[in-house]
Amino acid sequence: MFEFIGSWLQFGAWYHFVLGIGILVKEKGSKGFPFAMIAAFSGGTLVLYAYRLYAGLEFETSLWNHLYVPVIYLIPGSMQYTIEQFLSLEPVPLRKLYRLYPTFGVVLFLLLLQWLAPDTLSRSMNQSFAGAPISLPELTSILGCLYWMGTFVWMIYQYRNILYNNPNKEAKLGVQILGMILKGNIIFAGFILISTILRWHSGIYFTAGLATLMAVVAFIGTEINHELFKDILPGLRQSYRTSRILNLDLEKLQKELDYLLKVKCVYREEDLSLASFSERLGIKDYQLSEYTNAFLGMNFNRLINEYRISEVCRLIEKEPKANLLSLAYQVGFNSKANFNLAFKSLKKMSPSEYAKSVGKGETV
Repeated sequence: MFEFIGSWLQFGAWYHFVLGIGILVKEKGSKGFPFAMIAAFSGGTLVLYAYRLYAGLEFETSLWNHLYVPVIYLIPGSMQYTIEQFLSLEPVPLRKLYRLYPTFGVVLFLLLLQWLAPDTLSRSMNQSFAGAPISLPELTSILGCLYWMGTFVWMIYQYRNILYNNPNKEAKLGVQILGMILKGNIIFAGFILISTILRWHSGIYFTAGLATLMAVVAFIGTEINHELFKDILPGLRQSYRTSRILNLDLEKLQKELDYLLKVKCVYREEDLSLASFSERLGIKDYQLSEYTNAFLGMNFNRLINEYRISEVCRLIEKEPKANLLSLAYQVGFNSKANFNLAFKSLKKMSPSEYAKSVGKGETV
């Protein structure tokens, strides 16, 4: 059993490194490849350090025994950029690489310790897990695990509508995969945190082994269902774009929308536009457009036309012989052509056909 653990950890380290090289070769030129490659190499580095702990190996240079610490800070940022780059249509500008700053800061911190207080780096991971008090580098790694967990908890909060209220059924599988990635990272960081504090060797081995297993399964899954994943990505990206309205109170927005349409009947205004309507709601026009498409399943024009046609139908039912064009202008249409087109699109018949069916007492 112990031999299998060592072999699996060795395989895991090499697998992540080969995976990173594969991403470099295969995905070069795609938006997310640099960060996906960094994430793969980072995962391999942590698994390698888990194997060295298992095998009781140490580097002669004390600084090298603690290089897993900045890697812990590197994974959250690189993973976050990878996910966002695959979801977004725009690459991350270099000036916004602030999520990698903690990694650079920790590297600088370790270099300063090596220069100013080399004794703080003299204790290796093997000595620490043998029962020695928590060292300064280990304390830094614990804070890194908290940073890792916090990053992905924030991402779940940020993507909560995609994960829990996603209107895009075509993206369902992609949403499930996204949820697994986010929650999996929280679990991995949590196990490393607990294992470090409790000096739990098996926890480190289990985490590294599980991460390797999930990476292998994910690779096999994407290769077997390559076309499937290719098909769900656009839907998932569409869902991500709706996340631009996550800073809004969507429940309040829906209530205000209902008030303006059902109580104030603003759809009757002939010059009503997306811009003027969103201004009344106190939001941007693109936010209103995204909201109606994502949560109401229609664009803004169709939403307004549904209310207009619905009122026309009620008026026709009260007076089947009423002048249809007069009714059209009454509810906000500005031309006969637009009225007929919208009516036929929603009711699958012309206004006159509807009026005749109502006049004859037919159920429409």
